[in-house]
Amino acid sequence: MDQSKVLVFDDFHYFSRFLKYEFKDIKFLTGNKKAIIYGNEINTELSLIVFVFYSEDDLIDLLRLYTHGIQLLICNHCPKFVNKFGNIKNVGVLDCLETKRGYRDDLRVYFDETFNLVN
Repeated sequence: MDQSKVLVFDDFHYFSRFLKYEFKDIKFLTGNKKAIIYGNEINTELSLIVFVFYSEDDLIDLLRLYTHGIQLLICNHCPKFVNKFGNIKNVGVLDCLETKRGYRDDLRVYFDETFNLVN
């Protein structure tokens, strides 16, 4: 099976480990925020960028990633920003404030639709 490349930006690395464990059919790469800040180019062969949003401080980095034009999935862990990202083009939003079981199912549906995964 042709694996899809997904770049994950996660400051605390908890969510990226969870993704690698739960979704073994997808190739997850860990992103470095310094690469965004210093203007290094993002690989255009990526299928998706998953950005784990923890606080207001992450907003600038999120906007820098958005300018690359690659499909973006925001996994929101900040209660202040619930329902704030919904009207942005080319962006999927998943609020991860509930239990892991709840958003695991939502992620599975999202990845199935995006990458046509077969269980």
